[in-house]
Amino acid sequence: MVWITDFSACTPQEHWSDAPEPGLWQVIDFATDAFEGNLLYAENTNPAPDVTLELNLSGWYAVYLWMMGADGGLPKDTPDYNCVYSQSPGPALKLTSDRRFHHMFRTLTQVYMKAPGLEGGFWRYADMTDQSLTIRHQDGTVYLAAIQAVPLAPAEVEAVVRDRNDPSRKRLIIKGDSYTEQECERTVELLRDRGVGGWIIGNENSPDLFHPGGSRRIAAFKRACQEIEAECYVCDRPTLWSGFESDPWDDARAKWYTEHPDFHCKEKDGTDNYCCSYAVPEVVDFMLDRVRASVSPGPDGFGYFFNRDPHGLVRFEPAAIAGFEEKHGVDPLTLSDRDERLIEWRMDIITRFLRRVRETLDSVAEENGFARIKMIHVVLGNEAANRYACLDVPRWVQEGLVDILCPYPFADCAEWWLAQGHIETDVAYFASLVKDTPCKLVPMWLSNRHRISWVREHVRTNEYFTKAIRDYAAGADGLTSWDQVGLDAVFNADRWLRLGDKERLAEWAEEDVPIPPFQRLTRLDGNTMKRFPAASGG
Repeated sequence: MVWITDFSACTPQEHWSDAPEPGLWQVIDFATDAFEGNLLYAENTNPAPDVTLELNLSGWYAVYLWMMGADGGLPKDTPDYNCVYSQSPGPALKLTSDRRFHHMFRTLTQVYMKAPGLEGGFWRYADMTDQSLTIRHQDGTVYLAAIQAVPLAPAEVEAVVRDRNDPSRKRLIIKGDSYTEQECERTVELLRDRGVGGWIIGNENSPDLFHPGGSRRIAAFKRACQEIEAECYVCDRPTLWSGFESDPWDDARAKWYTEHPDFHCKEKDGTDNYCCSYAVPEVVDFMLDRVRASVSPGPDGFGYFFNRDPHGLVRFEPAAIAGFEEKHGVDPLTLSDRDERLIEWRMDIITRFLRRVRETLDSVAEENGFARIKMIHVVLGNEAANRYACLDVPRWVQEGLVDILCPYPFADCAEWWLAQGHIETDVAYFASLVKDTPCKLVPMWLSNRHRISWVREHVRTNEYFTKAIRDYAAGADGLTSWDQVGLDAVFNADRWLRLGDKERLAEWAEEDVPIPPFQRLTRLDGNTMKRFPAASGG
């Protein structure tokens, strides 16, 4: 094993100093019980120029980084800073052979903990022969203390290469919002050579979507997917019309909504809700134009985030209830949303729309010589929830209106206070729907990210392996997560990106230590750290 702990060897030397200086890295002495050296430090407000470290290694290694985070965003005298994760992305790093920098190195630890220390995290397997490391500041505080390189035996190298070339490992789908080209490049290195077989992008940005030359964001996203041999999926939010009331959405779609009040969904008393109705032909045509624009760059799939605002697609507007009383002999305005006749009626409207989407995808594919464009939908987490939202998932599966089904852990709940609606997805139910069909089942996970408390933790980091084992056993073909949950820190990402290796999950669960490796600092910048800091009891 090789430890590299002296960052005073970085060049050019004029880019760092032993003392704090504006625009330069600072090299600071440190010690732990296991190793010591000189770490590389720069504040978030003091961007420093690139430096390079010669690694002087030969052969294949498993490479780990030891860092300390910062930028927790709270005052230094916060009573319990141990519960606040780092907000710094850490350094950006690039080996000589890399095409671009790796950017995601956030830690769970940070400098203002009562007993601060260094967190170890897996970075990568790599042939380190003749490699140097370039270190870049990326607007977050950096404490880079050590590189730990564990040599791989020939059989281990063969296993790494075999796994990278094995498409059966690619069971994970990543989901994010509308990426810029730069954001794609910042993310792609994290996903390279891991178990990612698909990647979802949102298409909410209408000016980009209808750019005369085609969507630049989707085109850049497609290139990033191709680079890591992952399928490229574009999804729309079917109810994203007027945005949040407290934060009006400045987008062409929101303006179209405002300009066409006759197309709005209506409640029983005639008041508008926040959406346009899919019972209105002009709304369907508008959305099909978005479909064509979304798939013109040639993604592998297109679909909808039905998990967001699922009850806004069809309500009591005239177009949505025309003919209902004649068929059922009852005024729909007198019925509950849970009336089965009303649910079936609305299901038909939404399914008819999806048939039009399927026809449009096939038409665009034929016109452009594309392969069949898959349909991928994120739906609610159990049978009752989807039925109440009038999402006829069983019929979609049978009619080929969904090729990749991603149930999201939210249920039939009218009250959102304290996230009561978040549940365990009924994976077995959805597996029964897709059995003996081409449709793939990829349950979507949701987890509480640091500093974002709008939802309780659905899947804790220490449950990743056991939860994945249960989902696969229940019939899942793969796994996905909402908004890149699981990729927000080095420790979480290493665990999440292993979940495609279904055959090794039991082994990892058995050997699991569900907290990052940690070495408490005993000395930093010449100061001996307190062994038992104040208020360190229970």
